Order: sequence, then C-alpha cells, then structure tokens
Amino acid sequence: MDKLFVVVLFVCFSSTRLISVADGVPVNERAEQGTITANAFYQLGELAVCTTGLNLIEGGLAYNHYGCYCGLGGAGTPLDATDTCCYVHDNCYTHSPCSINVFQYSIPYKKSVSSCGTADATITCKKASDYPWYYGSEKDCAEAICNCDKDLAYCFRETRSTYNEAYRNWSNSKC
Repeated sequence: MDKLFVVVLFVCFSSTRLISVADGVPVNERAEQGTITANAFYQLGELAVCTTGLNLIEGGLAYNHYGCYCGLGGAGTPLDATDTCCYVHDNCYTHSPCSINVFQYSIPYKKSVSSCGTADATITCKKASDYPWYYGSEKDCAEAICNCDKDLAYCFRETRSTYNEAYRNWSNSKC
C-alpha cells in the first residue's frame, strides 16, 4: 500500500509540474514561464533511468532536490560531483539555441537508447534535420536539449558511486 501511495503521489505531482528532475530553471523564472511539463520530466528521467539503472521513481526521488542544483531552483556552489552535473545541465539549457525559453522545458525530442541499465548504456540524440515538423531554431533546440539531457544522464552514471545521501532533499536555503 505504501508503494502504491508513493507512485500515485509521484504521478500526481509530476503531472502538475511540482516535481522535476534536474531541470535547472531558477524558481523565479519557472514561475514566470510555467513551462515545466510532465513530458520534459519524463524525457530527462527516461535518459537517467537508462544510464543509472534506477527506475523512474527511484531516480526522481534520488535526484530531485539533491544538493543546490538538482531539481527546482539553483544557487550557490555545487556541493559535490553529482550536484555539479545539475549545475552544468542548468547552464547547458541556458546556452541552448532555443529561441523561446519555453521550448527548453517542453519541446519533445527524439533519441535512441541501447544497453540501458548497464555500464555500456548509450544515448544518441537525433540531429536537427530529423525534425521536419519543427520550424527554424526549434529543430536546433530539440537537438540541443536532448544533448543537454544526455550529458546529464551520463554525468549521473559517472558520479553514481560518489552520490551522497546527506545531500538528498537538500534545502536551497542552505546554498
């Protein structure tokens, strides 16, 4: 029963934009944009699941509110290598070619994955030319955001052994 409650709670929160994994938008900007979607959460989560071997719920619970940069907001100095992954991801989104910030957190992208759950897990993002239905910079945006998320997923895999439970559910007020 407890697991069912956690799953239901997680799905409800993610669909109402309350939970996200390492999406990297400062709280004040997120409130203005109102753009974190369940799709964006799922896309990033799916890649992290592939590289870390965690399931979507475990990954969400492990990385959301981890340190100063994983999850909502971001301030101060990253606390460790995992938190630095999220800091770099935030900056990757910031420097993406997306013409409108809303695309960073809502644009669907295409990718292929293989050997998920193993040390050989690979993620390949589709090129901008693989998005004929997008116009102008939206094509480049989709490719860039996928690559940002892919890099974060690989970084989580690389830093998994140094993950520090003490930084889980870390309050941004400490950053």
